[in-house]
Amino acid sequence: MIQITPKAARILYSILASITIILFWRNIGFVTTLFDIPNNSILGLSIKALLLTLATLILTIVVIKPKELFSFLGLNGNILKGFGIALLCVLPLYLVFPFFGSFNTELTLHVLYDKCILTGFKEELVFRALMFGLLFRYAKTGFFWAVILPALYFGSVHLYQGHDLLSALAAFGVTFIGALYFNWMYVEWNFNLWIPAGLHILMNGAWHVFTMEGTEVAAGGLISNTARIISIALAIALTVHHHKRKGEKVFDYPIWRF
Repeated sequence: MIQITPKAARILYSILASITIILFWRNIGFVTTLFDIPNNSILGLSIKALLLTLATLILTIVVIKPKELFSFLGLNGNILKGFGIALLCVLPLYLVFPFFGSFNTELTLHVLYDKCILTGFKEELVFRALMFGLLFRYAKTGFFWAVILPALYFGSVHLYQGHDLLSALAAFGVTFIGALYFNWMYVEWNFNLWIPAGLHILMNGAWHVFTMEGTEVAAGGLISNTARIISIALAIALTVHHHKRKGEKVFDYPIWRF
């Protein structure tokens, strides 16, 4: 008889919960269709985001005590601090993009709400708080193993942005690296979900507020990726300085342990 250890059971639940939330996310449109609400309307988008959030809470509360739910997901973090740090880190994008590009005159509030605010929050809640959180914080796997599943899926959902194999792989690679970056920031800033959510929302914002080479896809162009690299370097430097000032180390947790 095969015996499942408590550790294996936790990993198994983490993977099953991740698969469940992705399947639910991909089919959530049936609810708005059932009530004849346009999927891409503000109301339809809001309902789907709310249902996805509720599903995430339910899948988490199965294994996490109710009083620890928001803490585990990082939703109780300081929102102002989270978005303040995120804004400081993404400043290079908002300084470089207007200089080399132009404002997107076709931008609408609907696009900002959908592609920036909702997308940034939903993806961080699912990929960071739930999928990564269950593997890293609940199942206690090392950082590498916890990050690989959500990062692979996060990258794969952006493959459609490529018009050929090379550009599709570029979109996958950039978003995969982005997932690693968001996960690292999430852990290093004591699981304050509003920091990666702020980074994600504001980065998406730069891609939609401005028009320049590469901003039509996640992979980006030379200038946009240069600004993005500077932004990430700034975030890393700020994080290292923060830990050094407190007498702490970065990566002070298991990396490869399974």
